[in-house]
Amino acid sequence: MLPQSENEYLARVGPGTPCGELLRRYWHPVAADAELAKNPVRPVRILGESLTLYRDRRGKLGLIAERCPHRAVALVFGIPEPEGLRCPYHGWLFDADGRCLEQPLEPPDSTFKDRIHITAYPVQELGGLIWAYLGPPPVPLLPRWDLLVREGAFRQILVTELPCNWLQVMENRADIVHATYLHGRFFQYVLERQGRPTDDPFHRSNTSMRDKPVKVGTNYYQYGILKRTLREGKTEESPSWRVGVNPIVFPYMLRNGGSETVRQTFQLGVPMDDTHTWHISYHCYIPGFGVEVPEQTVVPCVDVPLFDESGALILDYVLAQDMAAWWAQGDLTDRGIEHLGQTDVVVIAYRKMLREQIELVQHGGEPMNVFRDPAENSCLEFPLLSEGASTGTQVGVYRQNYHRGYAMDDVDRYCPDLDVIEDLMCKAQEARARETAPTDPKTAAAT
Repeated sequence: MLPQSENEYLARVGPGTPCGELLRRYWHPVAADAELAKNPVRPVRILGESLTLYRDRRGKLGLIAERCPHRAVALVFGIPEPEGLRCPYHGWLFDADGRCLEQPLEPPDSTFKDRIHITAYPVQELGGLIWAYLGPPPVPLLPRWDLLVREGAFRQILVTELPCNWLQVMENRADIVHATYLHGRFFQYVLERQGRPTDDPFHRSNTSMRDKPVKVGTNYYQYGILKRTLREGKTEESPSWRVGVNPIVFPYMLRNGGSETVRQTFQLGVPMDDTHTWHISYHCYIPGFGVEVPEQTVVPCVDVPLFDESGALILDYVLAQDMAAWWAQGDLTDRGIEHLGQTDVVVIAYRKMLREQIELVQHGGEPMNVFRDPAENSCLEFPLLSEGASTGTQVGVYRQNYHRGYAMDDVDRYCPDLDVIEDLMCKAQEARARETAPTDPKTAAAT
């Protein structure tokens, strides 16, 4: 249980709050490149601030105040110009640094514009996402996490705005045991209610029910926490216990996928404000084995709905079940009524890490995962297990079974290029089979 004061200390992200000040030391994704390709000006809500993101006619990005300081018109209706964004009301022009460059309806000799400055934050593009830094100078390097810069990868971005606090999302990253029931028994129940139960051994609802954890622990590593899990019938020499699985990347990211798998992902729960989270499922499909990957000029981004066309909650795939569990706790859950058990040790460890990093910033220190050295930041990689070693059961490999219709069991069903992904998965399986096939002794002797 957490007292209300501690709950708010850890969860609230607005300007001046302890956690908000910590999170302002990091770069945050605020949009996808593909979204600005559709409309070069869009509203942004991040860390309790409402802002305006735009791309000017030269291609330069800017993130500035929500409203024009003249008559408070929303700048989301502004006009992109070669030098910045122009307010549609009286034509005041602002650049990416927040300076007012023009006030065309003021007298020609007026210096009024030189005294006007609005909020502006640095923005950069990486991996198909647009990132913003809202903290104090000096501005750190934008982290080059592996999947953002990996070559030979085919990418998709799937996003959802959730009506809940970011910490509820993040704590699920640390909750390694929930899959057995949320993605197992509950998944079975959802399918039963839809009249389509399945005994397919590769279906997520069946693999997770067979893969029960008997012990849970934590390993700390350079960028966060590794979840240690010991499954039924395994010893403590199992890699999933000795090393750990699915790295938690502080402050709010999860790295999924084994070192040898085609499908590898980031999940990010970006704090918009105290009661809304922008969830990003960032997918990289890495076939390897010489399989050619189609070129992408823009990484597509799609909104993933919480409800179907009839207004019913969508629950028949893995991430949908997670998202429902997050916001079903309330917009900002009351942790004073919770009762944590022995399997919640990673949740407890994450809260301890969050508290320590908040206090570090309060005492003038720099938190973890803030990078200054370009040599260190070329490609940030993680301790990953091979897919088979991650659990030792079919749970570890079920996500590779696209030929069995796996994509429908998770958010991949919404990928706009699902046909391309399925083709890459099949080609990767065929290439791997050729690579690992035993050599025919007769053929080998003949050569």
